[in-house]
Amino acid sequence: MFRRHTSTRHTNTRHTTTTLATLLVAGLALAGCSRGEAAETNGSVEPFAEPVTITNCERETTYTAAPQRIVSMNDHVTETLIQMGAGDRIVGMGYGEQDEILPEVAEQFDAIPSLAKEYPTWEQIVDLEPDLVVGGMRSAFDEKEGRSRDALEAAGINTFLFSEYCGEGFPDLSMLETDFSQLGRLLAVDQGARDLTHRITEEVEDIRATLDAAGVTGTPTFFYDGGEAEPTTIGGVGIGQLIGEYAGADNIFTEGDRPYLTTTWEILGERQPEAIVVLDYGATSAEDKIAYLRAQPIMSTTPAIRENRIVVVPLSDFFESSRMATSVETIARELHPHAFRQ
Repeated sequence: MFRRHTSTRHTNTRHTTTTLATLLVAGLALAGCSRGEAAETNGSVEPFAEPVTITNCERETTYTAAPQRIVSMNDHVTETLIQMGAGDRIVGMGYGEQDEILPEVAEQFDAIPSLAKEYPTWEQIVDLEPDLVVGGMRSAFDEKEGRSRDALEAAGINTFLFSEYCGEGFPDLSMLETDFSQLGRLLAVDQGARDLTHRITEEVEDIRATLDAAGVTGTPTFFYDGGEAEPTTIGGVGIGQLIGEYAGADNIFTEGDRPYLTTTWEILGERQPEAIVVLDYGATSAEDKIAYLRAQPIMSTTPAIRENRIVVVPLSDFFESSRMATSVETIARELHPHAFRQ
């Protein structure tokens, strides 16, 4: 049987609204992240002893004090900022309605106003008077939606984008180390950022060391994002590629210069994957994706389908965050159980 990844996560049952008036009223009542408290803190914030200058996606920004009013645009960004110790400064977030929240951040996560089911509008962002907007994907700063980094910065709002989406892929963990170090510095939570970086690095390297000790060689793997007429998979430059390397799942599509790419069933048939990782998200369930793969005439001939070597991992675990360590362990244990003496 295929395995679905499940983890012990908090189920978010709070009900949110996207009307600005309600958000402001709710925000004032929230302990630790209210608009009123953030505004007061902003007025008495301690300046840095020396200005902090960072370069993010070729944008150089200098901070004279740590930002006090943050809008977080993606769930994994919100969780990361909370883990670092800056969660009490998040005054609003996009994509804040997911069901599974990391237990360690659940209390603070639930207290942050959710601005929209997906991304907040320009008006929702600027109405909160943030001094920093942090995005985890390029789409967070969509120019067509009027919230580009240039537009926000022209309005006096600093921005930060997780570097996987700067256009150079995610070659190794040094990119995460740089991003988290920069966020730690500019938010004055250096120790929290270091601790989180160390934790992620140690967890994924321990998994890889376990596989190496067991003599594991990579299993040719198809990472199925979705699509029927044309399947979408991960490319060779994103965090998915890195997760596969640590987990002993050799991505069979390493070409291209983007984190995701579209291929054909014919090419998949030629490459004969021995395992499949199904990314679980969106309107099409993982079960429906797997059923389609089993019925697809070409895929049905592959070793992965014949031997039923299928692992299901939430897409939320395929981002630059502590969740990547969860996906590495899940895939490694399912594909190479002997390495863990299972």
